[in-house]
Amino acid sequence: MHPKSPFTQPFDKLPQTLPVFPLDNALLPGGELPLEVFEPRFLNLVRDALKSDQLIGMIQPKTDQPNAALYNVGCAGRIRQYRERKSGRIDVMLTSICRYRIAEEIRTTRGYRLVRADWGDFAADYDTEVVEAKKIGLFNEALHDYFRRNDLRVDWGVLQKLEIEEVVNNLVLILKLTTEEKQLLLEAPTLTQRLDVFRSLIQPAEQMARQ
Repeated sequence: MHPKSPFTQPFDKLPQTLPVFPLDNALLPGGELPLEVFEPRFLNLVRDALKSDQLIGMIQPKTDQPNAALYNVGCAGRIRQYRERKSGRIDVMLTSICRYRIAEEIRTTRGYRLVRADWGDFAADYDTEVVEAKKIGLFNEALHDYFRRNDLRVDWGVLQKLEIEEVVNNLVLILKLTTEEKQLLLEAPTLTQRLDVFRSLIQPAEQMARQ
């Protein structure tokens, strides 16, 4: 299991503890996520991550209440870029590294939440999966139909130039999916299975039944 980037930790060097950033949007394996950080606790988180392994554990909260319970599975992103602003904010670009399961939450005095991370079920996130052309074709058909039914415009020329993993990872950030639906996509074991889940979310049930 080799990292997809020369700057990424090998799987067996991933840290035991991970600072987490609750957000009702999912960072998927292989994806990227921009963050605008301004709350003092999350500024602490970013500064501490930059001093250590540059990893932030993105995870979805189950409600929008402060200190809400968290879903058990999240995805760690590596700080690939950051920019300090005169306003005191920090713009961060995260690149997905690997999913994790929360083993336990740990008390901290820095304001943000810290967990012990169990990476054991997600070693495959370090691999590059080849998806069958038929699966990609069915997904693309469902996607075309979804945009047509919702009267949405998209530059198909741009989408067709992307790898299917990039398509999925970009769409999860812009389509109107619920937190629960995003979590289903995140927890799908493989990219192939993630395509099936995604297709079931955007395609009418009767069409799925016919395929």
